[in-house]
Amino acid sequence: MRDEFLTPSRAKSLRRLLVVVLGFAAVMVVVSVPLILGDDYVRFGFIVLGLGLCLAASAWRARAAVLAESPGARRLVILTAVLTLLFSVPLIGLFYLGLLTAITGVGLLFVTLSQERVAP
Repeated sequence: MRDEFLTPSRAKSLRRLLVVVLGFAAVMVVVSVPLILGDDYVRFGFIVLGLGLCLAASAWRARAAVLAESPGARRLVILTAVLTLLFSVPLIGLFYLGLLTAITGVGLLFVTLSQERVAP
C-alpha cells in the first residue's frame, strides 16, 4: 500500500538525499581512522567513528523503508534528519564536514515536512 507521504517525486528526492547522508557517514568513518591511529585525538576519533556508524545505520534503514514504501518511512527519515543535525555539531571544525552535514539534515527535514505541490 502506497503511503500518501511517499509520492514518486518525494521518494526520488529522499532516496538521493539519503545517499548523500550515507556518503557523509562514510567520510566520517574514513576521517576517524587517522584520528584513532594518531596520538593526539584518539578519543575524538572514536567519537567520530561512532557518529559515522550510527548515522550510516539510520540512513541505510530509512532508505530501505523509502524503497519498500513502508508506512514508517516518514518517521525514519525524520529521525535520520535530526541525527544528521545533532551529529554535525561536534564535526564543525572538521574540514567543513559539520556544515555540510547540517545543510543535508535541513534539506532532509524540508523535503520530508513540506507539502507536496498539486499540479493544476
